[in-house]
Amino acid sequence: MRVDLAAQVWSSTVSQAIKLTRGKEAFETAYFIEKMDKFFDCFNVSSFVAGRNKRKPFQQPYRGPNDFRLSFLRELIAYLDHWELTVKSRTGYTDEDKKQMVLSRITDHGMRMTISSFMELVPHIFGIEGVTCFLSEKLSQDPLEKFFGCQRQYGRTNENPTVSEFLKNTQSLRVINSIRVDKITGNCRGCKRKSYDLESVDLHKPLKKRQRHHSN
Repeated sequence: MRVDLAAQVWSSTVSQAIKLTRGKEAFETAYFIEKMDKFFDCFNVSSFVAGRNKRKPFQQPYRGPNDFRLSFLRELIAYLDHWELTVKSRTGYTDEDKKQMVLSRITDHGMRMTISSFMELVPHIFGIEGVTCFLSEKLSQDPLEKFFGCQRQYGRTNENPTVSEFLKNTQSLRVINSIRVDKITGNCRGCKRKSYDLESVDLHKPLKKRQRHHSN
């Protein structure tokens, strides 16, 4: 599955397209997608310039413990509560039908736990002396999952490695990562290059002349 393609569904572009083509009929759907887009942006602040370049304030770096995005996350919790109460109060539907009208229990619980933890973490981070800004993407556990995934692949059928085996695998991964070329493809499309130009160079021969491109 391409995560970047799946995430494009929850974007402001899709929200605006739904409002434009469906109008009031699908307003709540567009409103929910817009909130999810901001929700993702809150947790994917990756650089100091992305928010400015994309004109998305929710991707700006966090600058203090009272950031406006924390208020948005509180409102999102209230939105989920109101959504759930509204569905429960509806009559003429079975419990199974009502379950289909809201987020799944696991999704709802995961979102609430993530939001609550993040809202407590941000003020704590800015309480550390010397911290003036914060990029939320640095909290991503993807690198950790990737590391232990490599450990499992390296251990093959050994599901319970000893400390010594774990350290040996780690050392092997360090050596491999120091000389290997990263894959171009993956679960997310981060690299725009089509290929890597790898060729041996003879130090005793002069470099090839590059063709000049003359502009008209």
